[in-house]
Amino acid sequence: MNALTLLADAAEMTPVRLITEYLIYAAVIVVGFLILLLLRRKTRLPRHAELRRQLADYARALEDFCPTAENGSLTRMKFFKAVSKLVYRADKFIYVTDRMADKERDGEIGSVSVLLGQARTELSSYKFGTRGTEDADGIRAALSKVQESVALFDRILARDAQLKGERAKKA
Repeated sequence: MNALTLLADAAEMTPVRLITEYLIYAAVIVVGFLILLLLRRKTRLPRHAELRRQLADYARALEDFCPTAENGSLTRMKFFKAVSKLVYRADKFIYVTDRMADKERDGEIGSVSVLLGQARTELSSYKFGTRGTEDADGIRAALSKVQESVALFDRILARDAQLKGERAKKA
């Protein structure tokens, strides 16, 4: 575009048109900020206490599933769906704890991730058919690994409380 066409466009600008254009620009910016805030909230890592509670809920879900699996009361399809959900939750916890360990440079949270990976491996053997539905040893092994990771997270929370108390004394 040359300068003459810009001047001609500027001459045709009325105050109403100018205000509407600026309102449209402002609306686009506000929508962009809202999208960024939603993305930030969705990708936020949980706090230590939140993650500990979620891990305890996962351990309870495994405890509830263990007697059902031992009884053999589930059909093959329902058993596969339940195991798939448990494996998916384990994958999600592995991802979150791995990100937390990298972000905080904390080896103990990395150990929780390793324990959850071992629990996932035990459960995935049911998903891929290497273990039968009547064999509940893998589920019990996964449960013990998850309970061990919850206990480790309790120690992490105790350490955090101690460090917070020391930091308060220094301030």
